[in-house]
Amino acid sequence: MSVRFASANHPARRLGWRAAGRGLIAPALARAANDNLQLGRRPASEVAAAAVAFDPLLTDALRHFAVHGLAAAEVAVDLAAEAAQRGDGDGQDHWLAVTQLFDRRLAARAGRVLEPA
Repeated sequence: MSVRFASANHPARRLGWRAAGRGLIAPALARAANDNLQLGRRPASEVAAAAVAFDPLLTDALRHFAVHGLAAAEVAVDLAAEAAQRGDGDGQDHWLAVTQLFDRRLAARAGRVLEPA
């Protein structure tokens, strides 16, 4: 998974940046917009239903990433190997799926190595 950092003050995201460059107008920065639904104006039951709509695997992967950072894929492979040693096929599949969300090549390699004989 690649991570790209972009400056919020980039000329391409400025409104009227060409005219501002020529000194015709003062540059106006484009404001960031949240494209999520406005949760504050929705009933609590709808907010709870929206929270349930998230993919549980993605939620687990994000929590795993919060704990392990950029080493999350390698740690997930290690956890899949530990699950395979315990004979926990469901745990192995879960951690390989988490690894695939981070790094497809690593997950494919680990899947080939960890396949039952």
